[in-house]
Amino acid sequence: MKGRLILATTLTLGVLLFFTLSIILIASFLTGFIGGPILLFLTVVFSILTWLISPWLIDLMHKWFYKFEFIEIEDLEERSPHTAKFLREACERNGIKIPMLRIVDDLNPTAYCYGSYPSNSRIVVSEGIFHYLTHEEVTAVYAHELGHIKNLDFILMTVANTLLMILYEIYIIFTRMRGRKNPLPIIGLVSLIFWWIGSYFVLYLSRTREYLADHFSGVETGDPNTLATALVKISYGIAAQPDTENTKRLLASTRSLGISDYKSADNVGRTVSLAAGMGDIESKIKSKKIIEFDPSRVSKVFLFDVYNPWAKVVQLGSTHPLTGLRIKALMNLCDEKGTGALFNFEEITLEGLKLDKGRLYGRFFFEVLIYFAPIVGLLFGLIFTAIVPPLFGIIFCTFGLGLFIKNIYRYPPISQPEDTTVFDLMCDPYASPLRGKPVTIQGTIIGKATAGSIFSEDLAIHDISGGLMTLNYESIIPFFGNLYFGYSTSKKIIGHKVNTTGWFRRKVYQIIDLKTLITEERDFKSYTRFKALALPFIMMIIGTILFLANIVILILAF
Repeated sequence: MKGRLILATTLTLGVLLFFTLSIILIASFLTGFIGGPILLFLTVVFSILTWLISPWLIDLMHKWFYKFEFIEIEDLEERSPHTAKFLREACERNGIKIPMLRIVDDLNPTAYCYGSYPSNSRIVVSEGIFHYLTHEEVTAVYAHELGHIKNLDFILMTVANTLLMILYEIYIIFTRMRGRKNPLPIIGLVSLIFWWIGSYFVLYLSRTREYLADHFSGVETGDPNTLATALVKISYGIAAQPDTENTKRLLASTRSLGISDYKSADNVGRTVSLAAGMGDIESKIKSKKIIEFDPSRVSKVFLFDVYNPWAKVVQLGSTHPLTGLRIKALMNLCDEKGTGALFNFEEITLEGLKLDKGRLYGRFFFEVLIYFAPIVGLLFGLIFTAIVPPLFGIIFCTFGLGLFIKNIYRYPPISQPEDTTVFDLMCDPYASPLRGKPVTIQGTIIGKATAGSIFSEDLAIHDISGGLMTLNYESIIPFFGNLYFGYSTSKKIIGHKVNTTGWFRRKVYQIIDLKTLITEERDFKSYTRFKALALPFIMMIIGTILFLANIVILILAF
């Protein structure tokens, strides 16, 4: 684990430093008016100042936007004596000053830490942590955040994000500078490419450091199971709490800092709670705590996380490891410590051995080719145009063809959709973020997928198994049709029982692209597939017309 952490840290910071310094030095060399040493010095000074004052800036933002309460260790002791005792002992054991403690008045369970250096670090938890978790699980969450402080994670992530910021600012500044034989716009574009690549290294670093903080929690508390069950309940709590604009803002603004990625936590919480026999989520929202559930029943939910190759790709865009992988690491730690593992990953392994690996990996590599078909088409068109510039219309043809191939694969014809549930879909280890699975699910529309947006056309359905699914609606009229449906029509069907048909895809979150949505009063048709195929078809027609017109012009010219 430590070797992996050192590799991730060195690789990420090294790559970002290389990218940043490369852009600065190239610009200095080619222009002659940008002093590389001076610019580097100013960049370092700015980064240090940002690093030093950022904790107080975050404090101010929390005061302005959220109900932010400062508490002492004695106040924590009143809420959770077990946690306060652990925090005192763990800090003394690891030579750490007890962090400043904060509580956000929000029932969505989340926790995070920040600071400039260990002695001015802050640990922030929401009221939801105390609402949903047992005292032992609250302690495990605090131990996880203490692990970030012990390992100086917030400092390293601050440095990495600062380097990313510098790369992006160079892109913005240099691409605005025009002029003949001016190399700066090109340098700016190179900086953008470095920023894009560097972003994935930062996410990789973030995920690696989460594993180490989990490990710290498991070792310090003596029972890795408590953090594992806490992660499930945190996911459950995020799914259970009604979405508000303020809540979404809190979770989004602290996504990289939080104990879990709220985007993936929502679907995990719902499906795991169903698998564990927690029953209907809405009936649990007002309950004080979720105390009992059976971890041995959730194994199938994690099959996708552990065995589907798309899970590794999906995880690339996540700030945290997939929940199944985190719990697997914690259960491995249980085996090392000789404590009984609550989550039965031996069963998951047995189920995984039964999976058709040829189907999993063969389909994956085929879908990767399909995914990049538009880019291949664009490159082919650009190369052809570079050879024969007058025939530039070919670019529209080749790019449109690639996009058409991709979208016709994403949305296969629906003749006999599978009548299923959210839980069954989330337990499917062969699920794909690209290939839509034709399905039918029944349930109740409980609101819009985007809380607080009066124009959002996408809906959230609570199906008969108790699961939650996002429904993507597309009007036949681009943009304005969606706005009208979101503003006028969608709110009229909230609370209604519906039967939906569409294409299920599993990404960091789950979604069904609608074909039909049927209520007792009215049937709605969604044009998701039609619009996905119409755009590349129109591009191919335009490209063909331009291509033929260019050929005619060339013939007449000769």
